[in-house]
Amino acid sequence: MKRIVGVDTARGLAVLGMFVAHLGLERDAEILSPTGWFFVADGRPSALFALLAGIGLAFMTRRAYPDDLHGLRVQRTRIIKRSAILFVFGWLLWFLGTPVAVILDSYAFLFVLALPFLRLRPTAVLAWALGAVLVMPQVVLLTRWAVFDSPEPTLSLPPFFELLTGYYPALSWTAYLLVGLAVGRLPMQKVRVQVGLLGAGIAIAALFYGAGYLLWSGLPDQFGVAASLTSVEPHSGSTFEMGGNIGVGLAVLGLCLLLTTHVTALRVVLTPISATGAMSLTVYSLHIVYIRILGNEAVWNAQSNWPLIWLIIGTFVFATLWQLTLGQGPLERLIHRMIRPPQPTAPHQWPPTGPGGPAWQGAPPGPGGPADSGGPAGSVGPAGSGQPGYAPVPAGGPLPPPPPGPYGPGANYGAPHPPVQPYGQPAPPRFVQPGHQRYGQPGPAGQTGPAGPAEPPAPFDRRLPPEQPAVPPYPAAPPPR
Repeated sequence: MKRIVGVDTARGLAVLGMFVAHLGLERDAEILSPTGWFFVADGRPSALFALLAGIGLAFMTRRAYPDDLHGLRVQRTRIIKRSAILFVFGWLLWFLGTPVAVILDSYAFLFVLALPFLRLRPTAVLAWALGAVLVMPQVVLLTRWAVFDSPEPTLSLPPFFELLTGYYPALSWTAYLLVGLAVGRLPMQKVRVQVGLLGAGIAIAALFYGAGYLLWSGLPDQFGVAASLTSVEPHSGSTFEMGGNIGVGLAVLGLCLLLTTHVTALRVVLTPISATGAMSLTVYSLHIVYIRILGNEAVWNAQSNWPLIWLIIGTFVFATLWQLTLGQGPLERLIHRMIRPPQPTAPHQWPPTGPGGPAWQGAPPGPGGPADSGGPAGSVGPAGSGQPGYAPVPAGGPLPPPPPGPYGPGANYGAPHPPVQPYGQPAPPRFVQPGHQRYGQPGPAGQTGPAGPAEPPAPFDRRLPPEQPAVPPYPAAPPPR
């Protein structure tokens, strides 16, 4: 299907937000200052990234949704393969040793957890997403308090790190993916859907952020278990923080769809951002390598925003030129080829079509076939026929049709087989040609044959008619004058 530019633009903004969260230096706290808006990039870009991943799952399964069981089975296999690749690739980025919390390995588990919801209607998926937002953050945070006596993420072995103790616990982050899956089933190119996403996002963000802040500010202990369950701080993982992030993601998506669908000039201006979003996996991975080259101090103790500026400029130039010239990003193209389902192969046909075509090694036995053993060892074809063992078959079949006519060898070609005599009944008398007698019966002068013991007659050719009509003589030619 054709790419939706608004979705790519929103994904590009999520990637840029990750750049700012990792390398940005907030010099001023005023919201209208050049760096005062950097607080927006804390925690929300990764949540938007996960929400858009759910939309990607909806796009992958759109043709098979909801009743094509074979198509859904094929897409599930592709999703599992993609998850395995992302898991391995994510841990390769972890091994680079950067201070960045890589999200790709958690994505692998998110995709697997979303498999049972691919056939559900959008309303049912939203209901499951609401349940995940209300329940799973409590499960994750209380488990951390019980095991580690802290709600903070803790490094552990897979799969516990990706599911429960990591920075992006898949058990609760499944809510982001399910919301994206439900939104991806909607006709996002329509204005009413875009306006609805924008309005609903603003309302949801205000509701969850506002309720969480009111509950948290009224607690006597703002660092205990209750405070962690009501916090709206970035990456706190509470119900209120996740619900607010969902609202922000829906509002950003609706705004990007409105701007790029109906305003052509803005779609052209936003091309660098949409190109970045179209190859988000490649750009995200390259920015991890870029941070590894800069060193950990560029993240922990940033002295300038120039590394961030150069990263954004280089990303825009690379992504735009690559998309305009080569299309799909390099890592995206590689994964697409690795998860591509096998193409069905055409079955072998016999006989091959066309005169003089190569003979098939699986040809059936018969004259000129591979199982013909009429000649001596090492020979090919029937004995004395001179045909090769694997002779090409001309067009129309291996044998020519019989000649027509009542006197040709094909006179009775295609005649029905004589009926089979029922078991236990006497066979009917055989037809005897005129001038012949049955074998063993007396002939003229009491002999059993014309001149002694009768010999069995030649085999009777059942294809010939029992009595051939006489050929009418041609009239005599008139005498010459």
